[in-house]
Amino acid sequence: MQDIDLQSTLERSLARFEEILDPAHPAHARQVCQKTFAFEPVDELPFVYRNGAEGIDTEWPSFPYNDTFADRTKMLLDQLRAPFFHHQMGDYHPLNIRTNYGTVILPSIFGVDYQLTETSLPWANHLGSRDEVRELIDRGVPDLRSGLGGRCFETAQYYQEVLSNYPKLDETIVIYHPDLQGPFDVAHLIWGPDILMGVYDCPEMVHELLSLVVETYIQWVKAWKALVGEGNEFTTHWNFYMQGGVMIRDDTPVMLRTEHYEEFVKPYDQMLLDEFGGCIHFCGRGDAFIASMCESHNLYGINSSQPDWNDMDLFLRSTLGNRIPVLGLPEEYLPDDVTTGVIVLR
Repeated sequence: MQDIDLQSTLERSLARFEEILDPAHPAHARQVCQKTFAFEPVDELPFVYRNGAEGIDTEWPSFPYNDTFADRTKMLLDQLRAPFFHHQMGDYHPLNIRTNYGTVILPSIFGVDYQLTETSLPWANHLGSRDEVRELIDRGVPDLRSGLGGRCFETAQYYQEVLSNYPKLDETIVIYHPDLQGPFDVAHLIWGPDILMGVYDCPEMVHELLSLVVETYIQWVKAWKALVGEGNEFTTHWNFYMQGGVMIRDDTPVMLRTEHYEEFVKPYDQMLLDEFGGCIHFCGRGDAFIASMCESHNLYGINSSQPDWNDMDLFLRSTLGNRIPVLGLPEEYLPDDVTTGVIVLR
């Protein structure tokens, strides 16, 4: 009976979204964001609301994260929640969804175990020793469908199957690539915190692991894009339209010195940017690497989630000063003279 109720909830919810959906709005939002990434004039800077607006229909199913992890129907409904709200608010949030299995996707493909928690996305249980890291490296590129890799493909296919019954949703909802982190982040999740010592006392093995991670990353993303039809020209991620095909996460690198960023992070990010083009996100303070990062080729945007932790003069000189757009800049940090090249958080 519970499955029947969930299926009817899915059908009712998607029918309501289909009824209110105006495909002209996401088409307009995409066009404005494309101009913004090209630093062309726009009538207004594209923006995304941080909080809900009054007067919209907020009746939409909600589930605990662990329930969505275990049930792809609940995951689909959970993923469509933000697009349903933002479409009504009329901001520049793309109508997009992902297979939301967290930061452990790529580590799990390598055989790294993970665990669910009560309050957050899954945590990786890193390998226990450098000997185990050595064995993982020696095994080479794993089966791309192992761990959560295949589950992402299966869930995306399920999304496509369900949405195909709703013409407007099928046309406008984009399935973007899941959370693959960045090469150094993935290596950190596999190896554990000892990798921060490894950059000093076994740098060759760190490079070997990073090379393997990048090779696997590229193969997996190519398979993903072949499945969902996502190109590399202009895509979406999180709350934003973006130029390029991947959103690289550089969260662990905020703990590195500039010279270590340039040796162990930048070259491997560049391999992904050379293959797909894209943007980079980081949490925390990026002052040690932001200037160097913004010299990367095929880097089309930067998203920093804690501007208050950063030297914003340096950040804006490095990004906008080099014609690299900023995604998700809170409006209180927006310089008065900036009229393009930024997607604003309101």
